Amino acid sequence: MKRLLTIILFITAACATSVAQTLPFRTYSIERGLSESVVNDMIQDNEGHLWVGTSYGLNRFDGIAFDNFYSEDGLLSNKIFSLYEDREGAVWVGTDRGVNVIKQDSIHTLSSLKPLESSTVLSIYQDNRGEFWFATDGEGIWHLDRNKNLSQYLKIHGMGADRVRDIVEDSEGILWFATRDGLTKLENGNFRTFTTRHGLPDDRLRDLIISNDTLWVASRGGLCYSEDKSFHCFTEQDGLVNNRIQSMSKDEDGNLWLGTEEGASFFEDGRFTNYSVEEGLENDIIYATHYDHEGNIWFGTFGGGITLFLGNQFKNYTVEHGLPNNVVTSITQDHKGQHWVSTYGGGIAEIGDKQFSILNADKGLVDNKVYSLNMDEQDRLFIGTRWGLSIYENGIFQNFDETELPYRKVRTVLDPKHSDGIWLGTYGGGIIQYKDGNFRQYTEDEGLANNTVLAIEENTDGSLWIATHGGISKLENGTFTNYTIADGIPNNGVLDIYSDNSGALWFATFGGLARFEDGNFETITAADGMPNEVCYFIEQDNHGFFWIGTNQGVVRFDYEGYSSSADLQEQYFKLITQDQGLVANEMNTGASFKDRDGHLWFGTVGGVTEFNPDFERNNDTPPNVHIERIEVSGKSIPLDPYLEIGSDNHNITFEFIGISFSAPEQVLYKYRLKNSDEGWQKTKQRSVRYSALMPGDYTFEVKAQNYNGKWSRQTAQIRFTILAPFWLQWWFVGLVIVALVAIVVFIYNYYRVRKMVDIERMRVRIASDLHDDVGSSLTEIALHSDFLQTMDVSDGLEESLQQIGTQSRKIVSSLDDIVWSIDARNDTMGDLTDRMQDYVNNVLSDRKIHYHFKGDMQEKLEVPVKENLYLIFKEAINNISKHSNAQNVDVTLAMDDQNFMLSVKDDGTSSRNNRKSGQGLSNMKMRAKRIEADIIFDDEDGFEVRVENHAS
Repeated sequence: MKRLLTIILFITAACATSVAQTLPFRTYSIERGLSESVVNDMIQDNEGHLWVGTSYGLNRFDGIAFDNFYSEDGLLSNKIFSLYEDREGAVWVGTDRGVNVIKQDSIHTLSSLKPLESSTVLSIYQDNRGEFWFATDGEGIWHLDRNKNLSQYLKIHGMGADRVRDIVEDSEGILWFATRDGLTKLENGNFRTFTTRHGLPDDRLRDLIISNDTLWVASRGGLCYSEDKSFHCFTEQDGLVNNRIQSMSKDEDGNLWLGTEEGASFFEDGRFTNYSVEEGLENDIIYATHYDHEGNIWFGTFGGGITLFLGNQFKNYTVEHGLPNNVVTSITQDHKGQHWVSTYGGGIAEIGDKQFSILNADKGLVDNKVYSLNMDEQDRLFIGTRWGLSIYENGIFQNFDETELPYRKVRTVLDPKHSDGIWLGTYGGGIIQYKDGNFRQYTEDEGLANNTVLAIEENTDGSLWIATHGGISKLENGTFTNYTIADGIPNNGVLDIYSDNSGALWFATFGGLARFEDGNFETITAADGMPNEVCYFIEQDNHGFFWIGTNQGVVRFDYEGYSSSADLQEQYFKLITQDQGLVANEMNTGASFKDRDGHLWFGTVGGVTEFNPDFERNNDTPPNVHIERIEVSGKSIPLDPYLEIGSDNHNITFEFIGISFSAPEQVLYKYRLKNSDEGWQKTKQRSVRYSALMPGDYTFEVKAQNYNGKWSRQTAQIRFTILAPFWLQWWFVGLVIVALVAIVVFIYNYYRVRKMVDIERMRVRIASDLHDDVGSSLTEIALHSDFLQTMDVSDGLEESLQQIGTQSRKIVSSLDDIVWSIDARNDTMGDLTDRMQDYVNNVLSDRKIHYHFKGDMQEKLEVPVKENLYLIFKEAINNISKHSNAQNVDVTLAMDDQNFMLSVKDDGTSSRNNRKSGQGLSNMKMRAKRIEADIIFDDEDGFEVRVENHAS
């Protein structure tokens, strides 16, 4: 008897295993970049980064990668015990050797906190006055006031103990300290400590938190809250996973997450929900907890790194939990509420309340490679397999294999409500009707679109709709009507059919979705926002959302919003992947089911996922977006507010991150480069590269969208300038212009000087020719006339000869003036004054009139100026000689830049009218006008002729 009982127990154990499932926990440890797996504290800063303090190093996490900080980076120690972000956004780091402060990615050590460098800082807190408090392991509490004065409070001052674990402040401004010997409060400068005598379960306290104005205390003996000057406590007897609570965090509703030494507990409405390694936690010893901005809870463990819990909306079952095979092909539910899961290779699993029951070929199943399950109203389970059909009823299999079936590969089974019999869809043999023990086959020969059938659905009018690899077939009154791409479906490979709450038919295809209503198809593809075109199944939940299985996860589709809104920028598709809790990303054809509780089941290549849409978490917190790094020609440059980039750097890469821990790999980015003539571009990549940008000013902008369609509130941007090459720089262009102008001026001056030299040479030559040829000829004429006058000639001839001689000499004199003025060797004022003196000596010497010359002898004069000034001067001297009774004459000739002045002044007493010599004064005025000068005649205190020119 005992032996028989043992055999029965062995068989039972072989056929059934305890039911277990894993929840969506995601773990990050050393292999993912965390500096060390022992985590002591965590915070999230206002920019979205998660800071993780470990026993070896500080970590900053953006959902994708960790940045590690060590003592060589400026930390006082690698052993981090506490983290805190102040109101200014600075991160305070408590180590076993004091405190560091991180501002703008720089690690600082405050001189005012130097006394703490021998302390292990377990907690940091900023009170409502902006002052800081530091809890230490053995040195009590340190207080840093607003004047940077540091003071210390120990047990001798009233603290419960010198070992303090945490600090909080309540709404009344009272400070509370968790110590190793009770709970101490500081009110109005007075300390008071509460211990087990006051109702605490244990004096060794670990953590404190204020939730909904209630002080909660975590101890080694359980969880307590303070109310009406007494403590109310919860322990393992009340459902707490373990009494040794290490850390507490609260959610947006004030519910508590507790990290203990044997797992985590969620405390809501007086009840505990517990999580441990069995539910998917990496490690049961939890030192730190943190509830982030997106509503996720993080656990920092002792030896297991950090674990993110995304909620209990997902439950996963795999071979590790009792499934016979991970490739799940179909799910259904019987009238007792038990779930049945078929696998390809492992048979069928019945999931009960406490155990799995396995049905396979050894138990009578026709084949272990199962395609589909269907439960009829009589609780008969129809099982389509690779080798035929099995009907399971009351623990007995009725099998139909290839010897009885027209075609053995039964891909789907339908128990219609309005037509007779059972319909089988086969993989290569069309459809088969099973009625009254007989099978009837319909293939392409009878009008079916294709013999490979993956799904059959009955419409409300009793017609059958058949999904094939050649399109959609409708069987009504024995006649097939086929629909293909030509009729509006996106792809002829149809994988699943679903009739929604409104009666419309949906078709999942290799190219997207098709919705059929009122004789028309509506397609929904990647062009409309579908994350993936390969659609394996479609299901509708109780909230009206559609769930589409793809090879990249499950897509939640809000068709109502999609069909009623014209805003194409809205997010109506949400992709759920392993990051959010699915057991695997690749779904299987037709492997979906909605049970009586409204839970959705998804069959994948890695197991089966049970999803409760009522618990679905919609992450409405937009991601924080940051530009993390800029590379220029492969080299990283500092992230300054304004950058200048040289013209020889042709490749610029911007790396950015939108921080969303719920689904970091699904963050979508929108970016643009202002002043580059490009609009907003979308990408899932976290970097953008630009090459060969033209010189100019640019602004790079980027935004981020999380998987739930929420865009970041701010736009990360950075301004930069691409410098022009040196040949386009203003200074170089200026130099070129100056050089060109200099060359033009040089050429102009060269040819001008050359022309002037040529003119001067010509003047000298003309002057020489006139003097040597014309002058000598006239002189010879005068001499000949004189010679002829010595001869015996008539009186008339003598008079003519005398006139010829006189006129010749007069012409010679005039010619001498002309030659002198033309000759370029006489262009200076010195030459002019010499000429003037020679003339004065000839004219005035006989009249005993004294003269005085004054002037700048080095300035050069133009020929017209020199000639006319000299002739004016001669006229003035002639007038003095003929009409003046002067004794002295002053001659002044001055030159200033382009201005000149000639003054001839005598001390004679005759009036202007007496100075007239024919046309003398008129000639002088005419000559002054020729050189654009003014001439003045002044007869006060003698007589003065003054010629002035003031060049503009």
